[in-house]
Amino acid sequence: MATSVFVSAPGSLSAMAQIMSQQQRELAIHRQQISYFDQSNVDFTVDRMYSTVHIADVAEPVAGVFLQDHEADTFIEQADALFEHGNLSMSECYKVIAYPYLDGLM
Repeated sequence: MATSVFVSAPGSLSAMAQIMSQQQRELAIHRQQISYFDQSNVDFTVDRMYSTVHIADVAEPVAGVFLQDHEADTFIEQADALFEHGNLSMSECYKVIAYPYLDGLM
């Protein structure tokens, strides 16, 4: 009777561990960004049908960021790509993508 022996390449496990570690670091960063967004006084509205995104301070909704057409489509596509990883809800993905805009609003 023959016995099967599995031999893995020495680097394959460490490469997989590195990928998993990278994903965990990215998720931790996203969680920090979401937390920062939640603690801010900023809200967002995404309208996929009209290709618009509005990110504004709740206290001063006039002084916000309004994206439309190509810019809004890019924002939505980035959120969709992040959502496909399966670690975050769509609302959380929007917060992660909107995070860079917070500095201009606060």
